[in-house]
Amino acid sequence: MRAGFAVVARVRLAVVLLFASCANANTSSPTGGDLPLGDFTDDKADGDWGHALECKPVPDLPSLVSPTITLSIDGLTLHLVDPASGYDRVFPVGPGAIDATDTDPEFGESLSYRPIIDTGTHDFAITPSTIQTCKTWWTDPETGDQIPVFAGLPFLSWHGNYAIHGPIDNYTAANGGTLRRGFVSHGCFRMEAADILEVYARIKDVAKTPVHVQREPERRTDGTIVDVAPKWIGASCEQDGDCATGYCAQNRYTGRGFCSAHCTLYCDDKVGYPSTFCVDDPSTGNGMCVPKMVAQDQDCRPFEQMTAHTASRHGQPQTTASVCLPGSPGWVGDRCFADADCGNGTTCQRGLCSMPCDQFCSDEPGSPSTFCAADGQCARRCTAASNASECTNGTVCEATTRHGNPGVTRDICVEQ
Repeated sequence: MRAGFAVVARVRLAVVLLFASCANANTSSPTGGDLPLGDFTDDKADGDWGHALECKPVPDLPSLVSPTITLSIDGLTLHLVDPASGYDRVFPVGPGAIDATDTDPEFGESLSYRPIIDTGTHDFAITPSTIQTCKTWWTDPETGDQIPVFAGLPFLSWHGNYAIHGPIDNYTAANGGTLRRGFVSHGCFRMEAADILEVYARIKDVAKTPVHVQREPERRTDGTIVDVAPKWIGASCEQDGDCATGYCAQNRYTGRGFCSAHCTLYCDDKVGYPSTFCVDDPSTGNGMCVPKMVAQDQDCRPFEQMTAHTASRHGQPQTTASVCLPGSPGWVGDRCFADADCGNGTTCQRGLCSMPCDQFCSDEPGSPSTFCAADGQCARRCTAASNASECTNGTVCEATTRHGNPGVTRDICVEQ
């Protein structure tokens, strides 16, 4: 089981959903219902709302023809694609916090995963009728206090109260606020203000925009992870040029790299991202920057085959922090080199964590589901249609029959 879940609030249905009309944003009246807000950084209650009650101007951009959206929870991305026009852009997002309440259906998952559990599908849609052009107010369901945290930005619902909206933090700012990229919301996907305005402008006139929601980072056909560019510290990379910091450190668990930076004692941080920490580079002995493991990047989930470790600061060994370093999460289908890399009853079999089975295998909260393969070993299930996003580098998605019941076939991740 993943360790160190942050203590987060349970999903609650709020009693009131507040619409703000662009025609009269300051006097809009509340109606409807909404999800609670989640954490935000400037809970003002003095009535000075700054620019929060102003409907933000929508850019004049060409509408897309046949757009589709892929929302990746662990990848922290919104990928908007329109093959008809050639439009293809990736945006950073802040999905739901990781649920640590073991009685909740989404225990161990992001709160944004709940609609998948409830409906049994990953596929949803945005239509003109589920879009609010300019939303401002939110009502606290416990106190009744009204706060204009949505800052006059579009609110794009893809499943009832689950939506894509603005950044929430610093909502009184003229630009609409600041995004924290990580697990920060109560189920919605937060975006930078300029980004949600662009997405809205591109799809507002489209009759139906399909939305695919998945836990794992989205992958391209070559197996590389879809991400914003240039990439920040911790992100998967192929070469130095992929990284904003210009340095792609090696991760032996992926056969690829992760973005880092050279350091002697301290590292630069980036607004909206988890803070960083300077540790020893085991391959050179020099200092390298890695992300700290905090609730925002809970259990290092946004980073491919990286896990939480307590590490000393390079050049200052008495100072330690919980950081994300290359490693195996240790569950079925995770990359391994030895049994010590695996946990919860699994061992390292042909480079992947597994366990013997008769017909069925256990599943782990927050991880892909499993299958008892024909060889009597538990394997990770995969989705070929999504370029096998569940599979680690060096594995492919192939069909196999169930051990003890060859009439049942599923796709699983296997070594190439």
